[in-house]
Amino acid sequence: MSQHTKTPAGSSVISREPAPAREPAAPPRPAQARAGSPELARALAEVKGQAQFVLYLADQIEDSLQQLAAETEPGHGAFLCKILGMYSSQLETKHQGLGDKISETCQELYITVREFDAG
Repeated sequence: MSQHTKTPAGSSVISREPAPAREPAAPPRPAQARAGSPELARALAEVKGQAQFVLYLADQIEDSLQQLAAETEPGHGAFLCKILGMYSSQLETKHQGLGDKISETCQELYITVREFDAG
């Protein structure tokens, strides 16, 4: 904290008071206690990665549809249709993979919770 004091000549002097001592931070908990098993952490990371890719594909489809709606050149419109077909195929494939990965992750989570409750 800063404190202003006046000297006899009328000028200001700023002095700093020492900061109060802080409590030491609690020691970090082991990763095992925070995230469950390494398998669960890996499965969650994979779900997040696949979900981000599905979101990316959905954004690309939306953008391409907007471009297609505004397109006046037939050749470019045909190109956008092929791109949309590719995105659609990828979205369907990744959607199925994401569902499978979510099921696996839920099983890992169930095992982790069951072990925690038993311990």
